[in-house]
Amino acid sequence: MGRDDRPHAAPVTDDHLDELRGMISHLVALDGVHGGAEVAPIASRGFRHAQRVLGEGRYPSRIERDLEAVTAELGELSGWLLFDAEHHDEARAINAEALKLAHLAGDASMEWFILSNQALGSVHTGRCREALRISRGMSERELPGRVRALFDVRTARALASLGDETEALRALDRARSAFADGTTSRDPPWSWWFDERELVGHAGMIHASLGNPTRALPLLAKAVERSEGREHLRWALYIHRANLLRAALRASSWTEAEHVAIDLVPMVGEIASARTEGALRRITTGPERRPNLPSTLDDALDRIGGLLT
Repeated sequence: MGRDDRPHAAPVTDDHLDELRGMISHLVALDGVHGGAEVAPIASRGFRHAQRVLGEGRYPSRIERDLEAVTAELGELSGWLLFDAEHHDEARAINAEALKLAHLAGDASMEWFILSNQALGSVHTGRCREALRISRGMSERELPGRVRALFDVRTARALASLGDETEALRALDRARSAFADGTTSRDPPWSWWFDERELVGHAGMIHASLGNPTRALPLLAKAVERSEGREHLRWALYIHRANLLRAALRASSWTEAEHVAIDLVPMVGEIASARTEGALRRITTGPERRPNLPSTLDDALDRIGGLLT
């Protein structure tokens, strides 16, 4: 059968929009519990399918704007999951496509979300100047308070990675001030996850990047504490514990490191986060793994390393 002889798929309806929204909610829940590595391919396939529907025009014109918006949201989620899966080139490509769709749909808040994700991805992959361009550019706009705080955090993370302590801490102070102002009706629904747990976790990472593990420790410990016992935050607990372990080792806080390492053991392999697994591999094989560590701590690190192979 020739290409032009293929049967045409039926046009989608409002039900398709509901299906896509349901898919997004389901994937967000799976990510929170199981991590992004195994969920990312499902989200990416869903995004590509939704793009094809848009490209082929298989929808009534009255739902075009809504279809663009929900496809952009699925693209945002796909880009985030691919970032956690360490598929950074694909994440960047999907972020760019989703950003264009959000713009076409007139969904400024989704543009903010995608750009905030890309800024963090840029920091993670060493593109700190790119992250600064994104975050500082957004900070010049009239943003809701919680979104402004998020971009100030992204700015601080980038500056800390570049070693600019003064400006990084200044940006962190701005983020804390904007966060303390609370939420308003202008804050988008997706900003629910940017809570105090998230803020203190990033604050800890900023101090850790600046070479101040002792200052990072109580902040990272608070992020762990605020994630414990919350099933929908198991992935967050996993990465917060990994970050706390690294800081505890760098600060020579052996008791803290041992407790965290023991808590991490049952999580390895149960949560599929390539980003967290990469951090743990570097911890168990890198300079943090010093000679003459307490034997119980060394054993726990061995167990983590063994589970990652």
